[in-house]
Amino acid sequence: MDILSSLQNPGNLFKKSAVLNWGILGTSRIAEKTIIPAVKAGKNQKVLAVGSRSLDKAQAYAGRLEIPRAYGSYDELLADPEVQVVYIPLPNNEHAPWTLKALQAGKHVLVEKPFALNAREAREMVDLAQARNLVLMEAFQYRYNDHIDKLLERVRSGAIGSPRMMQVLFSFTLTNPNDFRLVPELGGGALYDIGTYCVNLMRLVAGREPVSVQGVRHDGNTGIDLQFSGLLDFGEQLIGSFVCAMNAVPSNSFRVVGDQGSLSLETPFVNEGAKARLSQDEHSVSTRGSNGPRNIVEHLYYAITENEARLYPLEDAIANMAVLDALFASAEQAGQRLQMPQPTPPASEVQANFTEEFPKPEKTDLAEKSNFEEGPFNG
Repeated sequence: MDILSSLQNPGNLFKKSAVLNWGILGTSRIAEKTIIPAVKAGKNQKVLAVGSRSLDKAQAYAGRLEIPRAYGSYDELLADPEVQVVYIPLPNNEHAPWTLKALQAGKHVLVEKPFALNAREAREMVDLAQARNLVLMEAFQYRYNDHIDKLLERVRSGAIGSPRMMQVLFSFTLTNPNDFRLVPELGGGALYDIGTYCVNLMRLVAGREPVSVQGVRHDGNTGIDLQFSGLLDFGEQLIGSFVCAMNAVPSNSFRVVGDQGSLSLETPFVNEGAKARLSQDEHSVSTRGSNGPRNIVEHLYYAITENEARLYPLEDAIANMAVLDALFASAEQAGQRLQMPQPTPPASEVQANFTEEFPKPEKTDLAEKSNFEEGPFNG
């Protein structure tokens, strides 16, 4: 599958030049620092409401950020007829359930990475969005940055010849013992949190799916993977490797080596306002500031209001989760090399995990207190 979309525009979803009203599920720091400022700076867009499991918390958040409406539950926000698009930066185990509920409520959705917990959940989300003719996007903000465009331009132009090797390093030190990323039931672990970036970037640069994968994990005392290493074989003499960790000093780098040269990208997964440096054969060729949040918000706006074709098709989100599924499976088999499975079948061909009466996700204190809402590497 070509990672970049070649899909034609869908049917008209919105009137041109209309104001797009956003609702935010949760009171996360990532929303406060990236998506909310991007929406406020965008053309004809407004953050209308925020929902939390605590009304007091929602009201405090709304007051501080000048958001007109605050709700004491996510369901109340979804019931607001004036909210048209919902941003979901909740703990990982809640991405699929609340995306499905938002789509069922007729809302367009921008959901944080990882898109879901597995490819089957991802397929259900995509099927429902397409059935409802609603826009659904994964908030991989990094790939909407200028330096990623420059990297892809160099690779596609043949600047390094045929790519042969890729390596990604991504780590940080997780110090909060109450962080949701340390809880298996909440979708914690390094592969879900930051390894998904590594896999996505290598798939993007390769321009195709891996034919086989191998994974090795090192678990912490809570049962989640504190470290995860992966090897992706893309065929045609192209191998990609990555190491991600939540128990190491910060690292954030990408390198691709071809048969005629190499490209290195420092801080490919940058936060808003940071910079990334692209070098070819050790010589700097580009230094670009991060503008991913603004670009992804603008792209979603035009996808909704003017039928702009998505840069990344929804099948990409499913395919990325399929690679993560295979990496987890390999790690459970002591790093055995596994061939990639066939594409996940449509939900109509399998027993769905969610019915039209979507169950409300189980409430947990960590879901509201989670440091995910304050994490350094989201987007």
